[in-house]
Amino acid sequence: MFINNQNLGYLFILKKIFYFARSLRFIIGDKDNIDLSRVATFFFMLYGGCLFSQSEQMFSQTSFNPAFVNPAYAGSDTARYYNVIVMNRNQMVGIDNSPGTTVLNINGPLIIGGVQGGVSATFYDDRLGFLNTPAFNLGYAYKFELGKGSLSLGLSAGVFFSTLDSEGWRLPDGNADPAIPTGKESKRSFDLGLGAYYRNNKFYAGLSMMHLIRPTLVYGDNPSKLPGNYYLMAGYGISFENPDFELKPALLVLTDLKNALYSVNSLLFYRNRFWLGLDYRYKSSIGLLAGLNLFPELRLGYSYGYNTSVLSKYGGSNHEIMLTYRFSVYFDKGKQKYKSIRYL
Repeated sequence: MFINNQNLGYLFILKKIFYFARSLRFIIGDKDNIDLSRVATFFFMLYGGCLFSQSEQMFSQTSFNPAFVNPAYAGSDTARYYNVIVMNRNQMVGIDNSPGTTVLNINGPLIIGGVQGGVSATFYDDRLGFLNTPAFNLGYAYKFELGKGSLSLGLSAGVFFSTLDSEGWRLPDGNADPAIPTGKESKRSFDLGLGAYYRNNKFYAGLSMMHLIRPTLVYGDNPSKLPGNYYLMAGYGISFENPDFELKPALLVLTDLKNALYSVNSLLFYRNRFWLGLDYRYKSSIGLLAGLNLFPELRLGYSYGYNTSVLSKYGGSNHEIMLTYRFSVYFDKGKQKYKSIRYL
């Protein structure tokens, strides 16, 4: 989960908590023994809650898994490959209650009656302190040729869950606030996503909107409506005189039309087997990406990020790992055949 991606609807809870925490004892504990992890958690949640919903993530390696943020990508990789992708991102490692996100996505082509399309299934689990936000969705993309490439239009539908567990929080004066749910509460809501994705041999671009119907979660008497968030992505492949190398710069933007997060990275591939690159997030972090194909069907990627935001003074770094398995399904006269394939 990106450092700024916390739920606006939960911000009222944080404000209430710190309004009643009339002294810094709530944040720093013993004044003679300041707990920096508490300080960092406070700023992490308060600063992060000012921009986006907790359910929105920006992985440094999103270019390897666009289906997670854009349902139109499903089946766009090739005409026959299915991808199983697992990604895990931990931020501010070493700080208590720091965010973590795990994603599992399966996507690939689906051809029915000669109509080209793609399907995807995504599960993710988002964690930050006393907030836990798992979700599951299914997506379909309709694909057709356009110019020298192809254009896909996609729709996803699923269930969004949210669990709030406030038992680990305490107030200095011991008073209860009726606006803060006590104990553990879980809510769920239906969710929709919409996207478009274009690609050719060298270029790709996509636009998607998540939380299309803006699902509402209610804790006590306080409704929380998730904002509609937009993803814009683009990338280009640059070839060299030496065919062993290829440079692939990419851009990813996340916005709710009020605020925006920007991520730019560039990966240098060697024989399409090894890659190394840099990632920059505006006013947030700078990182290093690396990866390789362990086996022809299996790909491993890693990203390290150094925080450059206001939270960097509290330490911690960002770590992200990706594992991808690829297999093929051939479509022939309406019959589907499975075969593991080496794609190098």
